[in-house]
Amino acid sequence: MQLKRFLSILGLLLFVMIMSSCKPKSQDDCGFVQNIYGQRISWKTKLPLSLIIHSSVPAELRPAIYRAAKTWETNAGTKVFEISDDSSALSASPGRDKKNGIYFLSDWESDRKSEQGRTNVLWAGDEIQEADIRINAANFSYYDQNPKVLTGSYGLVTAQRTTADGYSFEALVLHEMGHFLGLKHREDQGTVMATHLAAYTNRIQLAATDEKDISCEYKK
Repeated sequence: MQLKRFLSILGLLLFVMIMSSCKPKSQDDCGFVQNIYGQRISWKTKLPLSLIIHSSVPAELRPAIYRAAKTWETNAGTKVFEISDDSSALSASPGRDKKNGIYFLSDWESDRKSEQGRTNVLWAGDEIQEADIRINAANFSYYDQNPKVLTGSYGLVTAQRTTADGYSFEALVLHEMGHFLGLKHREDQGTVMATHLAAYTNRIQLAATDEKDISCEYKK
C-alpha cells in the first residue's frame, strides 16, 4: 500500500513538473495587454492587417484614418494596415464577423457617455484574431485638421453651435489603433495611449514611450 501511495505521489509530482514546463513564459508587458500567462497580446505574423472603414464614417474624416495608420507604420518600419472602404464586407454593427472594422456610431450606451471611443479585441492564446474600432459620435463632435469644421453623428455641426467642443479625429483614431494593435492605456508624458483626449488637442505624434512599446511586437 505504501509503495502504491508513493508511486501515486511521484506520478502527481511528475505531472505537475511537466505541466509547469509547458506553461508559457511571462514577458515584459511593453505597454501591451497580457493574457493569463503574462504573454503580450498582438497580431504576431498576420501583418498587414485588414481594416475596413464602415459607411457610417463621414468622408471628411476618413483621411485622418490613413494618416494615423501611417504614423504607426512609420515607427514600426513596416506596413501594418491594409485599409479599405468596402463596408459591404462588414456587419451592420460591430460584432464577431471575422472582419476588422472602424465604425462611427450615433448610438452609444447611456452609462458610457464619457467614452470617446472603444476598441474591442478578440484573441486566442497570445494572438489577436479580430478587432473593431468604435467611435462615439452620439456624444462628441470631431474635426480633421481644421478645428472650426466639426462633424457629429448628423453630419457637419452648424456654425451656430459655437458651444460644441471639437476633438481631433486623427488623435482619437491613433489612440484606438494602438488598442487595435494590442496596446493598453498608459499615462506617461505625451503618450498617445493616455486614457483621455482633451478637446482641441492634436496629439497625433507618438511619444518615445509609444515608439518603444510598439517595437516589442512590430518593429522591423
